[in-house]
This record gives sequence, C-alpha cells and structure tokens, in this order.
Amino acid sequence: TTRAVVHRSFVGTVARRNEGLIMSLPDGQRTVGSHFVADADLAGLLFDCDGTLIDTMPLFYHSWAEVCPQHGLSMSEDDFYGFAGKPLPDIVREMHRAQKGTDATDAFVAAFLAEKKRAHLQAEEKLGAPAPIACVVALARGALARGVPVCLATSGLREHVERHLESAGLADIFNSRLGNVVCAAEVAAGKPAPDIFLEAARRIGADPARCRAFEDGEAGLASAHAAGCHVVDVTSMAGYPSCDGLRRAKQAAEASRAWLSPPGAAAVAVPP
Repeated sequence: TTRAVVHRSFVGTVARRNEGLIMSLPDGQRTVGSHFVADADLAGLLFDCDGTLIDTMPLFYHSWAEVCPQHGLSMSEDDFYGFAGKPLPDIVREMHRAQKGTDATDAFVAAFLAEKKRAHLQAEEKLGAPAPIACVVALARGALARGVPVCLATSGLREHVERHLESAGLADIFNSRLGNVVCAAEVAAGKPAPDIFLEAARRIGADPARCRAFEDGEAGLASAHAAGCHVVDVTSMAGYPSCDGLRRAKQAAEASRAWLSPPGAAAVAVPP
C-alpha cells in the first residue's frame, strides 16, 4: 500500500494524498477542490439538508413559481437550482435587484416570504412530505455507526427543517437535543460565506479541515470550501434524484467556479 503524504494549506488543513493521486470516494461522491480528508483522519461529517439529505427541492420550486408572479418577479427552474443553498431573504433580494433594478425593502422581503411559506405548506399538504435521499442518508448513519459525529448546516427555516427531518425519519440523528442542527438565521452570514459550516464543525467539536461537507447547491459547495472542509457534491451519486434543471445549473456553475482555490482550479472527480 502506498503511504499517504500529508501536507497543510493556509487554513491548517490536512490533505491526504497517495503520492500525488487524490483518493476517491465510493458511490459517485464527487470531491470539489483539492482538499481531501481520508477516512482515518475524519473528525466529522457536515450535511446540507434540502437537496442533500432530503428531496425537498421539487416541492420548494412549486412555492417559488406560485409566489414570484404575485410580486412582479419570475423564477425559472434553472434559476431555482442556481440559487440552491442561499438563504431565502438573500434570494429574494438578489432577484429584486436583478429584475427590478432596485433593492427590496425589508417589508417586501417579509411579505414575499410569508406568502411563500403559506404556498409551501399548501403544496406539502397536497403532494406529501419530501422523501429522504437514501444514498446520502446512508453516509450519515454509517458515520455514526463508526463513531464519527454529524451535524446539519442548512439555509432552511428551522420549522420546515425540523418537520422534514421528522417526516423523513432523520430526527433521531439530527435534532435540537443533540444540538447538531444549524440554520442560516443562527449565523452572521449565510452561504456562500463559511460561517454555517464553521459553526457546524464547532457544534461537534471538530476541526473543519478534518470534516467532509456534503452539498448539492453551488452556494453550499462554496461555503464549505471557504470553511476549509473536504467538499463533496452529492448530485452525481448513484441513486441521487436529479433533474434537467439541476443538471443545467450544475453545468453553468462548474464553468465559472471563481471561488475555488487556487484560481482556475476545476472540480476533482475521481472514479471510485
């Protein structure tokens, strides 16, 4: 067996390589960036919720598509997946600025999100609660079985997140009692800033540089990368529920990942 060579980056990360060959992960997990943490070095796994652990994205798109026209805005499916991972108020403000040419008032954002919340609850009552994404859930449960702690780092509203965790059968491993659910409203800056993943690592007493962070959205991938984590894109995993809008958004994002360090670096995808 080739002995791994250990080196450190500017955030004190430990990247483990097999003499220059970045080690792969099984089942289609795709490492983004150059930082890789071997299983033996893992201190924790950090997970996004929506679109990562739970298949909420199609359900959430219903409410955006319904509410946007009521407020003079529009959102295509490609737009929706491009925004994935960002805090809801930030999305509303970004759309308002792009489509109306002005900054949204706090009152506008509050009214929009209140209506969106109502529309989402109605859609969920009609279509049913979102299902867990089994291939990703297996990673979380497998880690716990090996004694590796896990934490949730989500841009979702806590009331939605906790209800979805319960209905998806995940409230036993992510809950307030364990203190391992971090929502965007609880940190100074949401994704793509690193705050939420730094806080998630802190909650489980882990060095972010020794954590793997699992994400589906570009903002979340950038956030985890900025926090110094080993970043994993789950959307190429075997059994992941993808769609055309997500695939198009991925292609567009991957063509211009300026947040990767060093500048111009590409996503690392090594077959299992």
